[in-house]
Amino acid sequence: MRAGLGLVEAVSGLDTAAEMRLQVRVGVATGLVVVGDLIGEGEARERGVVGETPNLAARLQALAEPGTVVIGPSTRRLTGGLFDYEDLGAVEVKGLAAPVVASRVLRESGAESRFEALRGTATPLVGRDEELAMLERRWQQAKAGEGRVVVLIGEPGIGKSRLAQAMLEQPAGEPHMRLRYFCSPHHQASALRPYITRRCRGMPPRLPNSENTSENQTGLIGRFGRDGRSYRSGRRRTDGSGAPPVLSLGC
Repeated sequence: MRAGLGLVEAVSGLDTAAEMRLQVRVGVATGLVVVGDLIGEGEARERGVVGETPNLAARLQALAEPGTVVIGPSTRRLTGGLFDYEDLGAVEVKGLAAPVVASRVLRESGAESRFEALRGTATPLVGRDEELAMLERRWQQAKAGEGRVVVLIGEPGIGKSRLAQAMLEQPAGEPHMRLRYFCSPHHQASALRPYITRRCRGMPPRLPNSENTSENQTGLIGRFGRDGRSYRSGRRRTDGSGAPPVLSLGC
């Protein structure tokens, strides 16, 4: 999805000798395919791919307007709330018996958490009473002025994000400041991205006279300091009248 949106943007920005704006259409479908032997010669050599999925992707591409990305229902279920969409309704697709619900991808959403965007909090928390109680004790100690750090370690899918989400719901009725930072496998080459993304929320998309992410990062560091001191208020929480305690989660 990000590749498709990036492709649309990159192609539209290409300079051509004819001074014409190029546009590309992208169709995305998700499902099983059968990959065959290599066919073709030279640069045109590729593996044959057959099945309902590549046929659907080709039909969605034909349906898409120039400069847009259109996806099928299975792809949208997988991407959840990670992107903003425009519903195109049910469309007839040649080769398929039933209409297909298509969607146009507009942009990446403002979802702060991949867990919330893909799964939400509908999944009940089962068998984690002890762990949740331990987190609650650490939170009470932090509020009392004893700084605490908790690291959740476990295999993928074991429920770390769900437990963290449950912890976030605990202090909902009391004053607190919540800081959340998220890493992404798609941005491993972007230094300090979780920090910069967090700081950019609520700010203009770009700093003045900035044309790329690198300049944004440099500008933010220059504007707010490498150690973030410009964000520190200088207040210390000594009693109930001080600054609210901070609940910081990095995922």
